[in-house]
Amino acid sequence: MSVVLFHSPLEQLRKLLDSLVAAVLRADLAPVALVCVDNSVDQDYALRCQALCDLYQSEILHITVITSTQNKGYGGGHNQALQAVKSRIHLLLNPDVELDAEAMRIAMETLANRQDIALLAPLGLSGTGRNVYLAKDYPSVWVLGVRAFAPQWVKRLSTKSAARYELRDLPADTQLRPIPLASGCCLWVNRAHLDTVQGFDESYFLYFEDYDLSLRLSGYGAVMEHGDIQVIHHGGDAYRKGWSHIYWFISSAVRFFSRWGWRWFG
Repeated sequence: MSVVLFHSPLEQLRKLLDSLVAAVLRADLAPVALVCVDNSVDQDYALRCQALCDLYQSEILHITVITSTQNKGYGGGHNQALQAVKSRIHLLLNPDVELDAEAMRIAMETLANRQDIALLAPLGLSGTGRNVYLAKDYPSVWVLGVRAFAPQWVKRLSTKSAARYELRDLPADTQLRPIPLASGCCLWVNRAHLDTVQGFDESYFLYFEDYDLSLRLSGYGAVMEHGDIQVIHHGGDAYRKGWSHIYWFISSAVRFFSRWGWRWFG
């Protein structure tokens, strides 16, 4: 398992670690190795992060904290973690998620029974239990722009495009369904396939690296979402995080479409 931090609220990290302990115990997997990669390049934050992880060091979680000297982005951080741990199934995590207690058990049983799966994604919920639609269809420039920057009246005119992008029109009555793109906030990945595609493409500093990974892994196995594997995701929109995030979002979107094909509308 690996998680990448960048000045991430340590209270969020604490909740993630609490949920991991419960999920690992329920799945009877202990001990499990977790690599925390701190991209903050901040000595004070690094010390506080290490102190928190030390509290969770146990026979359940073996935690290694890697303090980066240079922030190479989200994908680069996970790639750094992959070099430090061996795994058959690797769990990629954001610090702003909490796993349901049954998530690890169901994920591991599913992957054992379905060895054709290259990537397994959970159902994402908000703190109030609302579906946040982590899985996505292939995006258009229009739908990304509307979601990120348009006023509310434009968004109301684009509900069909948004619904398609969020896969709301696909049957949700099946426990396990194929999806085109998965969110990188929580992914169980076949490590052999992940190594074959050489992990994340580090040319994406932030945003769209998970979509790119989903498409590359789809050449080696199924990309699936399991409705009974649930996580709470506390993530936010790029445009609410400042100009640097808007720049990373737009530049990564251009890189993604240039590689995989431009879709302007829909």
